[in-house]
Amino acid sequence: MPTSRSSLAGLACLLALSACNGGAPSTGGASSNASTSNTAASNAAVPPLPATPWKPAAIAHGGVGSPPDRVDGCRRAVDAALAVLEAGGDPVDAAAAGVVVLEDDPRFNAGTGSRVRIDGKTVQMDASIMDSSGRFAAVAAIEAVKNPVKVARAVLDTPHLLLAGDGATRFARTLGMPPYDPATDEMRAKARALQDQLRRNDPALPERWRKFDWRKHYNFETPILETGLESPSPARSATPGRSTDTVGVAVRTVDGRFAVALSTGGTSITLRGRVGDVPIYGAGLFAGPRGASAATGEGERIIEAALAREVNAWLEQGTSPDDAARRAVDAVVRKKGDIGVIVIGPTTMAAAANLPMAWAGRESGSNAWLGPIPDGGKPPP
Repeated sequence: MPTSRSSLAGLACLLALSACNGGAPSTGGASSNASTSNTAASNAAVPPLPATPWKPAAIAHGGVGSPPDRVDGCRRAVDAALAVLEAGGDPVDAAAAGVVVLEDDPRFNAGTGSRVRIDGKTVQMDASIMDSSGRFAAVAAIEAVKNPVKVARAVLDTPHLLLAGDGATRFARTLGMPPYDPATDEMRAKARALQDQLRRNDPALPERWRKFDWRKHYNFETPILETGLESPSPARSATPGRSTDTVGVAVRTVDGRFAVALSTGGTSITLRGRVGDVPIYGAGLFAGPRGASAATGEGERIIEAALAREVNAWLEQGTSPDDAARRAVDAVVRKKGDIGVIVIGPTTMAAAANLPMAWAGRESGSNAWLGPIPDGGKPPP
């Protein structure tokens, strides 16, 4: 039946309304209706941005659930980011430099040390980057590269926002990046332990996976039974997928700009091709004129909340980074998902999480560190 003019007019109105509201309603944190209705009142109370020069700063996290004693890795990431800023580099390059440090540290689930999937051999990674002028780029389900964030940074210079799968991997080859296996022996062993749990429908598995017919929908090339069997230790099988360990770095510059970058090896217990929050615009990260944030946690819940974009809206309304970080955690925990977030603003920075999390922050020229201090209060070497 031909579409009526009235139907087309109605569709046009709906599209116009959607565009005015950012394309999709927010489902997490403060409601979009409440945010819209309070915008005028909030703007009136928002203090002006401080005059530049600002103190350059960087903050990094190692992922929700990452042991706080890995704060040394986060501090090295902060140092790398600040070195770029202090040399006058672009803030996106500073954020990427910090993330590269974490990707190269096999203790974190990004780059080397990324999680191996349930087939026992596949590693698919995501990364993204954004600055406060609105530039954004990402890669999703990229394979066989050492530093996914470097690929995302290169996408920033293309006409595209996101490259995925084989296309992202092939693009990395055009950049001169050779094939690289990011899996470690530890991650392969954990994947074999997870396979055994799946076969037994272990009660330690997430409930949604115990109820899901994964055998029917298994979409990896290698059958799960061909990859071997290893009896899991309690430490390996107690909470599969609990720690997601996305890594992130956010920076601010002397001239009043922000940038942020994320990278992740994803989760082990997924179908091939699963993509989390990291490469989704406004979900895992966001940067605006009043600050930047980088999330870590259960990707599906972060996407549903459009979390980083919500954090940006709170910052624009005058919310402090500390309050915005805590509010973000509350928004996702209510949806029964693990969550951590770092937030940086013009004068302060903060982190919050519902599980232990390694993170660190520092201003340029200062020896004072923010973040968890292990070993009875002694800073790590």
